[in-house]
Parts: sequence; C-alpha cells; structure tokens
Amino acid sequence: MMEKHYLGIDIGGTKIKVVVLDEHGTILEKNEALTEDGVSEQELWKRKIIAIIQQKTEQYVETNQNGLSIGISAPGLVDSKNKMTLHMPERLKGIEDFNWSSELGQDISVINDGQSACLAEYESFYQTKGVLHFLMLTLGTGVGGGIIINGQLYQGNLQRAGHVGHMSVDYNGALTMTNMPGSLEHAVGNFSITERTNGQFNSVRELVNAYGNGDSKAEVWWLESVQKLAIGLASLTNILSPEYIVLGGGISSGAGKDLFEPLEKFMFDYEWRPGNYQTKIKGARLGAYAGAIGAAYFAKNNS
Repeated sequence: MMEKHYLGIDIGGTKIKVVVLDEHGTILEKNEALTEDGVSEQELWKRKIIAIIQQKTEQYVETNQNGLSIGISAPGLVDSKNKMTLHMPERLKGIEDFNWSSELGQDISVINDGQSACLAEYESFYQTKGVLHFLMLTLGTGVGGGIIINGQLYQGNLQRAGHVGHMSVDYNGALTMTNMPGSLEHAVGNFSITERTNGQFNSVRELVNAYGNGDSKAEVWWLESVQKLAIGLASLTNILSPEYIVLGGGISSGAGKDLFEPLEKFMFDYEWRPGNYQTKIKGARLGAYAGAIGAAYFAKNNS
C-alpha cells in the first residue's frame, strides 16, 4: 500500500504558503508564492492555488488515486462542511462561496487560518504529551486563534469558535468590524497601532523597539496592550480552562521577552489560580508555516 501525503495551503494577505506532509507529520517540502491580492489581474491568487494543487496532485498521486489529501487555510468563516469560505470581509475577492472541491473535481477541506495554526501547534508538540485542552492566539495584523477541547479542534456553531480577538477588553473602546467595543484585536493588533499611539508609531515592531530602548511613551502604550492581553487571557482561562496557551504570529515572535516578561507579571494580577495552579503560556514554534501545516493536518484528520 502506497503512503499517503497531505498538501496544506495557507492563503495569507501577502504570501501563499505550501507544505506537503507524510503520514508521520514530517515536512517533505515547503514553498511560498506571493498572494498578490488586489492586483489588476483579478483573482490571480486563485489561479496560482489551482495550479499548485494540480501540480502537486500530478506529483504525488501517480498510480494511487487516494495518495494525496488537500487542505486550505484562509481567513474568514467557513461553511459547516468545511468546503468553502462564506464570509471574508474586504479581502481575497472571489473566495466567498467558491467551492474548491467542485472546481477541481477532488475532495478539498477548508479551515479558518487561526484554527489551522492552532491545530498545527497542538498536533506537532502537545498531543503526544497527552494535553487535551489547549488555546492558541495569533497576534499579527489582527488577533485570531483556535481552541482544542478534549483533544479535538473546536469549531463551534457557524465554525466561528476561536475568534478570540473579537472579545472586549474595554467597553469604552473603539468599535471594530464585529461591533465589539475595545476589542482585544484593537488593543494588540498591528492594524490599529497608529490610532492607538496618536500617530507616533506605524507598526508594533517600532513600538516594541522603542519600548526596549526606554522610550517612556512607548512603555505606556506597549504595557497597556500587554495588560489588556493578560485580561483577555485570564478571561479565556476562566471560560475554557486550557492546560496550555500558545501565542503565535509576527508580534509574538518579534517581541519575544518584551512581550512574555510583562505578560507574566500581569497574569499574576489577573489569573485565577486555584490551589496555585498556573496555566502555562508558551511561544509558538512553527512560525509562518503554521497555517499550511495545520491545513495539511486537517485534511489528514478528515481523510
């Protein structure tokens, strides 16, 4: 019997990430292409992905028709059968209601990108430790995430679970696209940094660098973000009671100890620790390919 392979594709704002895994979760290859969303040649990103799927199918299927399972990770909400993205505001024109399986005549699973990154970290590092309850947040342009309950990815009603960035940490704060005032996403995400710092900084990386260099204004703004993150994590801990919380995304990897050290202090203030039990908070380890790896795992679990 020929070994099966698993193709994972992650559609990001700037890059399309591609991985192929074997049965054991070993990465056999990984590549990337520019998404080029919004270029004058409409839906170029979609044609690129179709070409990748066709090429990898030809490469891996050969005489074994069931030799390749395919998963796609993308922002937005997917349908109940995990076949297409139903809601994707303002980006990737043409992705809504596009059924990849019907278009290509082969079974393709679709998953939200935050859920996908969560699944990748969990199956790569935590499942074998016997961890059953797990939470991941991705801190980047916005804040996404995913939830594992009893060892299974929890997608919830409308496949909406894991959108932790849309919880409120300040009822007086600015409204975001889901009508939540003062969302965690607004408090931490890169998209709102100019607004949050009165035009002083254009990226969270700039803000964190200034904080590291002792800039007093940067310290106030950055620690306010970290404090609100801690409040969000403590709230999620009370609701979901995970064994581990993993923080991924560009902000988490870029800030490093400038994030995790103050976060630990704020968690001491806010986290409910019955019997001195403390939820473990770790940095993500898979980096930019987490979404693609998770999409491959999702395809594997559904094949």
